[in-house]
Amino acid sequence: MELSDIKALVTGGSSGIGKATAKAIIEAGGKAVIAARGIDKLKSTADDIGAIPIQCDVRDEKQVINLVEDTIEELDGFNVLINNAGYGQFSKLTDLSEKALKSVLQVNTVGAMMVGREAARHFIDQDYGNIINVSSSAGKRGFEGGTAYCASKFALSGMTECWRAELRPHNIRVMQINPSEVQTEFFDKAGRGGRDFNPTKLVADDIAKAICNMLSLHDRGFITETSVWATNPQ
Repeated sequence: MELSDIKALVTGGSSGIGKATAKAIIEAGGKAVIAARGIDKLKSTADDIGAIPIQCDVRDEKQVINLVEDTIEELDGFNVLINNAGYGQFSKLTDLSEKALKSVLQVNTVGAMMVGREAARHFIDQDYGNIINVSSSAGKRGFEGGTAYCASKFALSGMTECWRAELRPHNIRVMQINPSEVQTEFFDKAGRGGRDFNPTKLVADDIAKAICNMLSLHDRGFITETSVWATNPQ
């Protein structure tokens, strides 16, 4: 598709990969609604990049339904979902609580499902759409302390494959991107502390560019899944 034809809903759009992707779409001539829980930061980001802000907590089904309905109204329909809302929680199995695991799954997996479901209903009605689920290298390989986060992202990968099989007959491309470590607020929000900027590691703009490249392929084909790694992180 042409990037200038994109009318996108970007969850987790107030910072990081979501913000960078919405900004890239808008700079290419497209339009974007960005959604997040924190309204002040959401509005500030929207003003900065020219997006439309809609507050939404993806854990809440009613808010998700309203989000998609409002996006359709604001953009006069939409044709791209960047399913990006998520967060990390990292602890060893022996320290992991049921509450912490359920919380991560509710956002990263159940929330992604509900947004994907509502978007798919609209895309089926118009017989066209694009869904990109933002997963992680943690959805391909486990690591120490990653039980909750890896479980949520492995589950997202499984859902992506199911949606792809279901939605292809409706001209809906379902894709997944798996970034390795990206220098955003992710680790700080996950309680792992801020890190100094490293020019050899990935930044949000790298993932945004990859997402736009996936979308820009002619509609007769699609890239089912791609992973993005830093070449030689030091």
